[in-house]
Amino acid sequence: MVCTAGRRLSLAGWLGLPLLFVGMVAGLNGALFLVSGAPVELSSAHFGAAAALAVATSGEVRWRAPWQRHWVRWPWSATLLVGGIFLHGTLIPAVPATAAGVLAAAVFTVGLQRAQRRERQYQEDEDQFAVGA
Repeated sequence: MVCTAGRRLSLAGWLGLPLLFVGMVAGLNGALFLVSGAPVELSSAHFGAAAALAVATSGEVRWRAPWQRHWVRWPWSATLLVGGIFLHGTLIPAVPATAAGVLAAAVFTVGLQRAQRRERQYQEDEDQFAVGA
């Protein structure tokens, strides 16, 4: 799972995770097509996988209010699916697709590092509390 053990995803992190996935997939395809110069074609399958990722990780979100679990989770997943249908077949030049993928991978990596740093700090604080008790 993307979140560290016992910690929850922020709402913003959860909303961005599927978009980062689509960006990284487009970037990987763009990097493969750089040599040939062929454009990257967006696929509804990528957005379907992003929607599945949103549903699969929705149980790990720190919802601010109970109503958000249903009124944000399902519409966001549906928006990803419908967006994928409308964007299916859209061509993106290889260079911008690769740049988007590099940016998405960088944002994802920074987010993971921050979460791991917070988890280490949490563990250190917990260890200090246990020793001081």
